[in-house]
Amino acid sequence: MARLTRNTFARTVSAGALIIGGLSSAPAFSQAQQEPTAAPLTDAETAQGDTAAIGAPFKETGVSTGEPLNSTASRDEIVVTGFRASLENALNVKRRSNQIVDAITAEDIADFPDANLAESIQRLPGISIDRENGEGRSITVRGLGGDFQMVRLNGADAQAVAGGISSDAGANRTRGFDFNTFASELFGGIKVTKSTSASNDEGSLGAIIDLTTGRPLSFKTDRVALGLEGEYRENGGTVNPRLTALFSKRFSDSFGILGSFAYQDQKQQIDAYRRSIGNFEYAYRNSQIPGVTPPTFGFARPSTAGTGATFGSDPAAYALIAPTTIIPTLPSIGRQDLSYDRLGATLTMQWKPSSRTEIVLDGVYSRYRQESTVNAITTIGLNRNFPTTSTAANPRFTQGTIRPLRNANGSLNANGVTDRIGTATATGLFQACRPSATVECGQSIYGNTLVPGTINSYNPNNLDPFDYYNSPVSPGFIPSTDQLAGFVPLLGRTNTKLRQAHVNEVGQADYLLLDDVDWRSSADAQFGNTQFKQGTLNVTQEFTDRFRAEGTLGWSSSKFRATGLLADFNTLDRDGYTFDEREGGIMPVFSPGFDVADPNQWTLVKGLSTIRYFNTRVSNEFKVGRLNFAWDFNDAFTLRFGGTYKQFNYEADQGRREQDIEAINPTLQEAGLKITDLGRLLSFGQGLTVSEGTPTSFYAPDLNAFRRYFQIDCNCVNKWGDYRAIIDGRESNAVTEKDLSGFVQVDFDTVLFGRPLRGDVGVRVARTRVTGEGNVGGGRSAVGVAVVAHNQYTDVLPSTNIVYEPVRDFLIRAAVSKTISRPQLSALTPGTTSFPTSLNNTTAPVVTVGNPYLSPFRSTNFDVSFERYFGRSGLIGLSLFYKDLKSFPQQIALEAPLSDVFEPALLEQVIGTITNVPLRDYTRDGGVYAVRQFRDAPGGSIKGIEVNVQTNFDFIGEAFRDFGITANYTHIESKLNYLTSTVLNTTRTGPSTAENTFDTGPFLNTSPDSFNATFYYENKTWSARVSGAYRKRYVNRFPLSSGTCAVGTTTQGGGPCNSPVFADFGYTENTLNIDAAFAWNVNDILKLTIEGRNLTNEPQYRTMYEDNPVTQTYASTGRIITAGVRMIF
Repeated sequence: MARLTRNTFARTVSAGALIIGGLSSAPAFSQAQQEPTAAPLTDAETAQGDTAAIGAPFKETGVSTGEPLNSTASRDEIVVTGFRASLENALNVKRRSNQIVDAITAEDIADFPDANLAESIQRLPGISIDRENGEGRSITVRGLGGDFQMVRLNGADAQAVAGGISSDAGANRTRGFDFNTFASELFGGIKVTKSTSASNDEGSLGAIIDLTTGRPLSFKTDRVALGLEGEYRENGGTVNPRLTALFSKRFSDSFGILGSFAYQDQKQQIDAYRRSIGNFEYAYRNSQIPGVTPPTFGFARPSTAGTGATFGSDPAAYALIAPTTIIPTLPSIGRQDLSYDRLGATLTMQWKPSSRTEIVLDGVYSRYRQESTVNAITTIGLNRNFPTTSTAANPRFTQGTIRPLRNANGSLNANGVTDRIGTATATGLFQACRPSATVECGQSIYGNTLVPGTINSYNPNNLDPFDYYNSPVSPGFIPSTDQLAGFVPLLGRTNTKLRQAHVNEVGQADYLLLDDVDWRSSADAQFGNTQFKQGTLNVTQEFTDRFRAEGTLGWSSSKFRATGLLADFNTLDRDGYTFDEREGGIMPVFSPGFDVADPNQWTLVKGLSTIRYFNTRVSNEFKVGRLNFAWDFNDAFTLRFGGTYKQFNYEADQGRREQDIEAINPTLQEAGLKITDLGRLLSFGQGLTVSEGTPTSFYAPDLNAFRRYFQIDCNCVNKWGDYRAIIDGRESNAVTEKDLSGFVQVDFDTVLFGRPLRGDVGVRVARTRVTGEGNVGGGRSAVGVAVVAHNQYTDVLPSTNIVYEPVRDFLIRAAVSKTISRPQLSALTPGTTSFPTSLNNTTAPVVTVGNPYLSPFRSTNFDVSFERYFGRSGLIGLSLFYKDLKSFPQQIALEAPLSDVFEPALLEQVIGTITNVPLRDYTRDGGVYAVRQFRDAPGGSIKGIEVNVQTNFDFIGEAFRDFGITANYTHIESKLNYLTSTVLNTTRTGPSTAENTFDTGPFLNTSPDSFNATFYYENKTWSARVSGAYRKRYVNRFPLSSGTCAVGTTTQGGGPCNSPVFADFGYTENTLNIDAAFAWNVNDILKLTIEGRNLTNEPQYRTMYEDNPVTQTYASTGRIITAGVRMIF
C-alpha cells in the first residue's frame, strides 16, 4: 500500500515562503481606477450573473477594497476585447471577492478554445480533468471529485449525466457533473469558489462551480455573432462541423433578449490495447478442477491422472503458476468508433424596470447523443472455467463417471439428463433454457412440444447447446459415444495448456505461451441520449440605499436513456498464443497465433457466442428556491441573512437480457448465414506504437447486421429467441433529498493599522431529509419487493473569510470553514444486492445492503493565500490549503441482527418479503446476520499548495507589450483510509469473526503535481496562444476489484475465495497535453481561426499494480485540428 511522505510538502512550503518574501517587493505599475461599489449579496450574486455574461466582465463582487481597482470597465460596458480582456476580467473577480475564487471569462461567443467546459476549467489552479474518449468529462478540485462539488447554472443547482463506452457501462450514478454534455460556447463565464461563506449554500467540500450564460444588457447595441468551424480528427480522418450563433436585442435601456445556439457533430476512432481489471487475474479464482485431490486450480494439469480431459500442460511451466499468481486473463486489442452530437441553446430575458429592480429569466437546453462501439479481440477462454464448481456432474466428468443419457432400452435416463442439462435447482454441464416468468424458450411461438429428436429445445431456429451438439437432427451434430460432444472445447482455462511461462519477482506472469485458447471478437456498444433542461428566475430589488434582496427560483432536469448491445464471434482451442511483457514498454507482445483478420477463422459458437441487450435510465431533477437579504449598517458593516430550499430527485434502473440465455443464440447454420453476412474487417494501431507480432487488423461483428438479421434490440420475443430486457431489482433505486437551510452573516470593510481589512463571518444551519427507495430480494430477472427508508440530519456550518491588504496591491487571505457533502447516491438505497432465501443450520445468513442512514461527508477547511497584483493584469499568488475529512463511508463487514440495519418500520417490510418460514422466524427473533453495508469509516486529509502567475510582458519593453503568460502549479498530498480486506465467516452462534482492515493511500484522481500554462500574443489584428496541461501520475482506482473475502484458496470457510478483495491500485500515468490557437481579425466583422488540440498525440496510458505496474490501457485519440470563421454584426 502506498504511503505518503510529509517531507516533500514541507520542502514545498519552504520554497513557497521564499516566494512570499518577494511578493511585496514586486514593481508597482500604473493602474486604471474604478470607484468602489456597494456590496451585492454573496450567494445571490451568482444567481444574477456573478460569472461574466458574454460580452461583459464578471459582475463586481465583494465589498470595496479601499484601493482603486485595475479595471476601467463598468458593469455593462465593453472596454477591451479578446483573450487579454478575459484575463483582466477574471483577475478582477478574484481580487474583489472575499472568498478564494478563480474565474474564466469569454468576451464573445466561442472564445473558449476548448472542446467543452471541463477542458476550459482545467486552466485554473488546483483543477484537473479526467478524460474519456480524449475529451474532458469530469473535474477534480484540490483533490476532491464530482461527489464533493456543487455545480450551479445561472444560480441554481444542476446535474447532468452521460453514459459510457460499453453496453453495460450504465451511466453516471454519482453526484458528479458530466461537463462533456455542454458546449463551452453557451457560457460567458465560469467561476470556481474554493473557500466558502455562510451565504453560500451547503453541499460542497471541494468547490462551488458557477456557470453563467449571456446577458443582453451587457451589450451596448444589438448584436449577432456567428461561428462555423470544421474539425479534423487525425485518427479516423474525419472532418466534423461545429456551429455557433448568438443574437442579442436591446429593446430599450431596460429590457433585452439574448439567445445562443451551439451544435457539434463528431466522429472519431480510438485504437487501444486494454487489460481488463478484476480479481479474475488470480490464477486460482473460480478455476478449481472439481473432483481432483489435492485441490487443483487454473490451467490443465501436466498429468492425465484423475483429470479427465483437463491435462497436457508442460510440467515446468505449470509449476511456475501458483494459485495466487497474477495472470493476464483478459488482454485485448480493439478499436472504438465513436460518434456524438452536442446541441445546446440558451434564452435570456433581462428587464430593469427601475434603477433598483432587475429581473432575469434564463432557459437552458442541452442534448448530447453518443454512439460508441468498441470492437475488440480477447482471450475469453482464460476467464472461463467449469460451468459451476458446486454441481455434482462436474466431479463426475473429471473422474469419468458421467451417467449415460439413455437406458439399455433406449429410454432417457433421468440421471444422465440431469448430468448434462441440470434441473431447475441444479446446473448441468451444458447451459439450458428453462422457461420462467422472465425467460421464454420459444413456446409462445412454437408451442409446448419439444423439437423432435431433442430433450430440451422448443425453438427449431435456436436449439439448446446440448441438443445442438448431440442431437442427430441438429445442423451442429457431432457424433460421440457418451453424448458429451461440445463440452470439452467450452471448458476454457482448465482446458488450456501451458507450454512456456515466466513469473516475475512480485508474482506476475509476464510471459505465457499457450495452446487450446478460446478467443472472442466482439462488438460492444452503447447508444446514449442525455437531455438537460433548466429554467431560472433571478430577481434583485433594492428597497433603500441600504436594504436590498435577491431571490432565485430554479428548476432543472437531466434525463439519460441508453441502449446497450453486445455480440461476438468466437473460435475455440487455438494454439500458439503468446503474451510477453518482459521487455517492458507500454504495449506487450500480443500474438494470437492465428490470422484474426480472416473471417473464416471465426464463427458463432453455441453456448459461448453472446448477445446482450441493456436498457438504462437515470433521471435527476433539482428544484431550488432562495431568498437573501442585505442591510448595510454603515459603510463598514453589512448584515446578510436568508434561506434556501432545495429538492433533489434521483431515479435509476437498468434492464438486461436474462444472463442464463445470453449465450443461447442461433448459429450460422441455424440462421442460414455466412460469417461475412455478420461482420466487417477493421484496422488497428492508429496513433499507437504497436508491438511486434500484434495484429494490425481483425474481423469483427457488425451490430447493424445483427440487428437486421436477428432484431436483437427489439426488446421482444421473436423467432430467434428472447431478447427482452428484464429489470434487475438491484439496479433500481431512487433518492429524494429535501434541504432547508438558513444563514446569518456579517460582512466588514474596515481598516487595520491604517490598511484595508475586509471579509465576512457567519453561520449556516442546514437540515437534510432523505428518502431512499430500493428493492429487497431483487436480482437477475427479479425486481424484488420495494422498500422505503427515511433519514434526517442537521448541520451547523460556521465560516470566516478575511482579506487584508498590508501594502498596496498585496492581499493576504485567510479562510476557515466547516462544510458537508451529502453521501454518495449509490449508498443511500435501503435495497439489497444479495439476500438469503433459506436458513443454514450453522452459518449465519448473509445480506449486502445499502444504508439510507449515512451521515454526510464532513470536513474542516483551512485556507491561506497571498496575492500580489501589478499592472493591468499582473498577479503572483500563493495559496495553502488543508482539509480534514472526519469520515469516509465504505462498505464494511459486521455481524448484527437486521434490527441494527433497518429502522423498525422498514424491518417489518423486509420481514414481510421473506417466504422461508425458518428464516423469517430467525430474523424476527433477532438472529445474527453476516452484513456488508456502507457505514461511516475513518476519513483522511488533503493538503496542498497553489502557485499562480499571470502577467503581460509590457514591463520588459515596448517590443513585448503584446505578449503575456498565465501559469499555475499545484502540489497536493492526500491521505485516505481505505478498506483493504474484510473477513466475514459468521456462524449463527459463537464469537464474532467480522474483521475490517484499513490502510492509507492517496485520494482517487488526485495528482500530486499539476501544471498549466498559456503563453499568448495578442494585438488588434492577430492573436496566438499555446497552452500546456501537465498531470503527474495519480491513483485512479482502489481497490482494483471489490470482494467479500481475502485472497486465497482456503480463506472462505476453509475453501477458495472466489470473490476476493483485490486491494491494489490503478494509475493514470503522467500526461502533458499541448494545445494552440491562432486568430486573424480581418476586420471588425470577420475573424479567421485555427486551433490544434493534443498536438503531441498524448496517449491515454493507465497502469495497475503498485509493486510492478503493468499496462492497463494504452489508447490514442490522435491530434485534432480546427479551422473556422467567426462573424460579429
